[in-house]
Amino acid sequence: MSLTTNALSVTGSIGGVAQAAGNLGKLLSGSNGSSISAASYGGIPFAVSSTSTSTGRKYAIHEYPFRESGWLEDVGRNLARLRISGFLVENSLIYGGGSVIDQRNALFNLCSEQNAKPQTLVHPTFGTVTNMLCVNLEFEEDLSASQIGVTFIFMKAGVRAYPKTTVTTAAASLNNASLTGIAALLNFVQTTATAIQAGAAVVQQAVSTAVGWYQFAVTAVNDVKGIVGAVSTLFGNFGRLFGGANNGYAGANVQALPSVTADDLLSQATANRSLVMAAGAVLQAAAANPSDSTDLGAAVQGLISALASSAADPADAVSMISTMAKYQPAAVTTPGQIGASMLTMQVALSALFRRYALAQLAVTLTTYQPSSQNDAATVLSSATALFDSEITIAGDAGDDESYQALRTLRQSVIADLTVRAASLATISTFTFQASLPSLALAQRIYRDPTQEPALVQQVSPIHPAFMPTSFQALGALSSSQVSGSI
Repeated sequence: MSLTTNALSVTGSIGGVAQAAGNLGKLLSGSNGSSISAASYGGIPFAVSSTSTSTGRKYAIHEYPFRESGWLEDVGRNLARLRISGFLVENSLIYGGGSVIDQRNALFNLCSEQNAKPQTLVHPTFGTVTNMLCVNLEFEEDLSASQIGVTFIFMKAGVRAYPKTTVTTAAASLNNASLTGIAALLNFVQTTATAIQAGAAVVQQAVSTAVGWYQFAVTAVNDVKGIVGAVSTLFGNFGRLFGGANNGYAGANVQALPSVTADDLLSQATANRSLVMAAGAVLQAAAANPSDSTDLGAAVQGLISALASSAADPADAVSMISTMAKYQPAAVTTPGQIGASMLTMQVALSALFRRYALAQLAVTLTTYQPSSQNDAATVLSSATALFDSEITIAGDAGDDESYQALRTLRQSVIADLTVRAASLATISTFTFQASLPSLALAQRIYRDPTQEPALVQQVSPIHPAFMPTSFQALGALSSSQVSGSI
């Protein structure tokens, strides 16, 4: 016999409604050992006698001709259903008092109104559960006992969501970088179509301009810092010496495998420099035939990509590509019509080189992990200055396609770096009354001793065991929280 039936039998054996309510109060409050408990939905009280829940998984059923088996594709969990059985009690002070008819009507209206809003369910074992919708409600009335049985089925209400396509900020930069290269090549062809007809002097000027840009690349790839950068990913802890410029509390270079030696990394760096030299030779050959825009564009892209790939550290790649985006050769001074055509070729080809470099800069920045908000702001400021300069040049030259493409790419770069820097810490000044070891400071500042190598690299002390009493580093905590008496 159910608890509800027990309750009804108790009330049926008592002569008066008032005495029945009093005995029910004892039954429902648990004073006679009953497990019936109080609950409410939307503030309307009722008694709970039993609860059942159901859940499971949703499956898309894939059936195939002439096969007795199929594939059940798991597409997520079913919405859980909570079935509660209970009753309303006439004039029960424990359950809010009042007529059961009034309580029934209130629940009926609450659960059946159009566009009913989710309510809070208070349950004796589940506790307080918000955003619950009553999807089914049944009443069973026993007027002789002044009691109404009630059965609910509840489901958790979620947020209305629709499928939508999103593009990551990095993907937008990559796509817009490709479009910028196409626009730059189109403007180059439009600008130099007539100048090329002036003959060999213009072609020679194209080769000379290409060689000048290639020499920029050679200078960058042979920088003495590249030797240290080549082994910056060597496995192990080398303090501030290794790790590359793209290192810090939030992000760092990916270390090489333990089996990779310094000789291996240096050999790879030598091979990368050889690829840059080879790409330069291809560019020189393509510049000798500037009317073939397809080969010329591929050669320009090949050189700038090889240069970016030669850097083990994304920060070094950003630095080298930024240098390539500043290429401005000395203007041609040859007089006459031929001289004017040579100048046209020089200006157009230089612009093509810079715009391809800016496109590659946007691609390289997608792999650059800022170490702090300050670092992201500095890198972004430098990049946008390069873009702004070239956007002005494109606008003055009437290169509308490049102008629009560069503006779009600039927006993508800003969005990408802003998103990735949003959760990073800022640079803070830390002051202590005595010199402490870097390991102790990493624990004190970040509550994480594994951040000690990054802290040493940022501060660059004479010796990690004797850190300066005042320095700037990434601030997981404010300086006021960590400074004070030692």
